[in-house]
Amino acid sequence: MRQKRILTFANHLGPVGGSEIAQLNILRGLAARGWEIHLLYVSSGEFWSEWQALAATTTRIRASLPARSSPVASTFGVFRAGIAGMRCWPSVIYVHNAGDVPIGLGVAKVAGASVVAHLHLPPGSRQPNWLNALIRRTAAVIAPSSDTAERWVTAARLAPDRISVIPTGVDIDRFAPLGTDERAAVRVGLDVGIDDWMVLYAGRLSPEKGAHYLIEAVRQIPFAVHVVLCGLASDRAYLDRLKEEAIASNAAFLGLRSDVPSLMGAADLVVVPSDSPDAQPLVISEALACGTPVIASNVGGISDSMKGFPEQLVAPGDPMQLAKLIERYLRWRTSEPELGGRSRQWAVEHMTLDASTEMVNKILTRALDHGR
Repeated sequence: MRQKRILTFANHLGPVGGSEIAQLNILRGLAARGWEIHLLYVSSGEFWSEWQALAATTTRIRASLPARSSPVASTFGVFRAGIAGMRCWPSVIYVHNAGDVPIGLGVAKVAGASVVAHLHLPPGSRQPNWLNALIRRTAAVIAPSSDTAERWVTAARLAPDRISVIPTGVDIDRFAPLGTDERAAVRVGLDVGIDDWMVLYAGRLSPEKGAHYLIEAVRQIPFAVHVVLCGLASDRAYLDRLKEEAIASNAAFLGLRSDVPSLMGAADLVVVPSDSPDAQPLVISEALACGTPVIASNVGGISDSMKGFPEQLVAPGDPMQLAKLIERYLRWRTSEPELGGRSRQWAVEHMTLDASTEMVNKILTRALDHGR
């Protein structure tokens, strides 16, 4: 067997979204399985030290794809990035963004390697035909949900057997239920009483993620509910709008936090009110692993993550129905006391990081022979 050497690309080494976290976690697991990791990245961030610890080499590049804003400079940057990739002499090029497929194929042709595309996001509304054609030339394609896989099959005209659905797993040791005292302590820090109702939104605060639906829904519930929103805002205007809408409610905006597992464990519910076709929001798996039930919009790949709890799905963009579902499930500790344990068990059985990394490992191992 050829040497297990992976070349991967990253635009930013920080938590822009779930795909950056997924890439880091999976590559860490692959390194533990004997793969040598080589990273080309555009900008550093909060994950820099973790990447530095797992990768054999880390090389900063200007770009992995030419940009219209600076075509000459970015094209030269892509050329230099390609040379840096060839020097790693990879056996598999493992890309996590459709835009990295072209440079990956270019390096692969010189190195005699295979390209595996792990497409965490669905295709864009104007997916270029030339990029779709290049995606069809990869050795394998991975998607995190059946919905995302179907969208790529349609957009890129992929044969269905060319794409594998591998849900991105979570660290079930890090995301775990809290004890009674720990839960109370977290709530004290949020100024939420142990007997108060608390729902958590964790993720990017942007219109398509639907935090405004959650705030509107909670206003319709006939008793006090604390809404805790954790995440960065996509733009200041939207954040100002949310805060204005939340004036009459018990809402707290925490910004980006590193203690998300504790916040999830302290909440009564985690709500994912998106109205866009998310591929696979990691927050669902994380919350379930914490033993906290999830209420989510039935859109995109969310239904895959909520397969064990279809009755906790609601039509997207419907705050009235969302309010009814939140009100119903807030009382789960008395009405369905086994729901927390069932949520945790579902994550353990279907959503572990170790299981998803092992599935990726098998695909990359098969790709070694494909590249010979």
